[in-house]
Amino acid sequence: MYKKKIKKKEKKTLKTIFGFFLLGNSIFLFLSFFSFLFHWKNDQSQLEKLFDKEIIAENLLGKMGATVSHYFIHCGIGVSAFFIPILLFLTGLKILFFKKEFFNNFYKSTIYKFLFFIVWIPIFFYVIVPDKGIFSGIFGFEIGNYLIHLFGKVGLYMLLFTSIIFYWIIIFRINDTTIKNGMKKKIQNINKKIDTTLQLCNLFDNHTEIDYSFRKKKNMLYSILYKKKEDFSFIDLKIDLESNKKKIIQILNHYNIEICEIKANIGPTITLYEIYPKVGTRISKIKNLKNEIALNLSALSIRIIAPIPGKGSIGIEIPNYKRYPVYMKDILFSEESNKKSHKMELPISLGKTVFNEILIVDLAKMPHLLIAGSTGQGKSVGLNVMIVFLLYKKHPKDIKFILIDPKKVELSIYKKISKSYFATLPNSIEPIITDLYKVKNILNSLCKEMDQRYAIFEKYKVRNIKEYNNVIRKYNKYHLPYIILIIDEFADLNMNHQKKQIEIYITRLAQLARAVGIHLIIATQRPSVDVITGLIKSNFTARIAFRVSSKIDSRTILDCTGAEQLIGKGDMLFSNKNELIRLQCPFMELSDIQKIVDFYGNNKKNEYFFLPEPDLS
Repeated sequence: MYKKKIKKKEKKTLKTIFGFFLLGNSIFLFLSFFSFLFHWKNDQSQLEKLFDKEIIAENLLGKMGATVSHYFIHCGIGVSAFFIPILLFLTGLKILFFKKEFFNNFYKSTIYKFLFFIVWIPIFFYVIVPDKGIFSGIFGFEIGNYLIHLFGKVGLYMLLFTSIIFYWIIIFRINDTTIKNGMKKKIQNINKKIDTTLQLCNLFDNHTEIDYSFRKKKNMLYSILYKKKEDFSFIDLKIDLESNKKKIIQILNHYNIEICEIKANIGPTITLYEIYPKVGTRISKIKNLKNEIALNLSALSIRIIAPIPGKGSIGIEIPNYKRYPVYMKDILFSEESNKKSHKMELPISLGKTVFNEILIVDLAKMPHLLIAGSTGQGKSVGLNVMIVFLLYKKHPKDIKFILIDPKKVELSIYKKISKSYFATLPNSIEPIITDLYKVKNILNSLCKEMDQRYAIFEKYKVRNIKEYNNVIRKYNKYHLPYIILIIDEFADLNMNHQKKQIEIYITRLAQLARAVGIHLIIATQRPSVDVITGLIKSNFTARIAFRVSSKIDSRTILDCTGAEQLIGKGDMLFSNKNELIRLQCPFMELSDIQKIVDFYGNNKKNEYFFLPEPDLS
């Protein structure tokens, strides 16, 4: 027993010595090989006299290192020689430290891999860079040359390529079943992505039967709105940011205005620079430097917010050198949009803020919306975005539109959905009202609908449409939809001789219709005092201003200046409850709107909603 223990100890000692011997040799060889790559020319030229005392080798490990590396690399297997010290190092580690099965398996598989590379890498380098003999060595040169004579260069390329494929098949044990399984996994991942997209596509909240064709339609809607984003160079933008920061600080310092900090928030259209002035700085001094800042930054126009509400800072809004559009697809199918609109009765998307946040508002709480802006600044696109968003979020039985389009062309695209999504007069031929003389009738009929609803609410002792629909659900009574009246050009109605009556109807609806689920969206390109009267403005607290031509027009719509400084193409200001927010309206092409309308127009159910007959007196 004692002798056996001594023998075991001796074996362990020998193993330890041998393990460290291998580790030491691996490091020696690796360093000599590595040094050979840089000093081989000088050392090789005097290789025969290398062991003379007068000659000094440049190799890190001296004359021995130069000699060993020469025979292994140049006369041997080229750069594949580096695998030898690696193998020795792994073997030393295995002997000294690792006795587990896991490392043994790893060690065996590594040897097989290295054997493959030791053979093929010198040949590969000889074929690719035949002039660099240091990489291929004599082994690569001789074998490569022989194979070229046998197969030719093209044949050798094919041989290398197929050997690599065979190598991967053997190493990773690839077969037809693994390929099929891999394809199945990819298909499953794609299906998962589609399913998550379809979950977001809450087209019909109360739809009971969701069959394959319905899911396919939702997926089609996603594909309709898919747009490739324009390239947006954030590197250039970061350079512009720093440059603009320095220029703003220089101007303020020139006028002896000290600031503590300056921050930048990048939006789709503009960048907001937040300036935190030192205590005692007069805000008016910074406001008065508006033109100087615009000149120094070479900006088309800038807008100064002094101070930013709820923050101890002053804002300078500067247009981006390259603006990137906000696509409707990014709004509709985003989780942020879905979360924000989930509990809203009539959610509409207005666009993205300067902080790149999606702004979703509830029309039911606003309760009416006034839109103004010069021609071509984005009013019609904004209206289309609101209509499409409501179509996407609400079922036909929950929402009905009344569209008044004096221009006769802007809203005509929605005719196809009139059977399921419009509220009309009985025996009406045209679902979209374009005749100015019929506007009075539809408004009169809408006021009668409002009065009838109030009578129903009194009967059931409820205060608003939401409470009513919740109560009658128990009795399976008639469900009341929300009605949204949209007027595309309100100024044209004022040219009619019935102007006074129309204004009375609209004012009455704006004052009383909120509780019964009737809401108004009115747009005009002439925000003058005679069009937007004080009586109308007082009932439309929520307002949107696209770019206008003058400060007077801006004050008429927003009660403040700023809309004249917007840069167009969907750039807008949204005012609600004394809060002013700058937004970029989402963009939609007319062809996409047409496809979406066709998609919703294919609904076979004709859910007509008729308003009461108007008083013709």
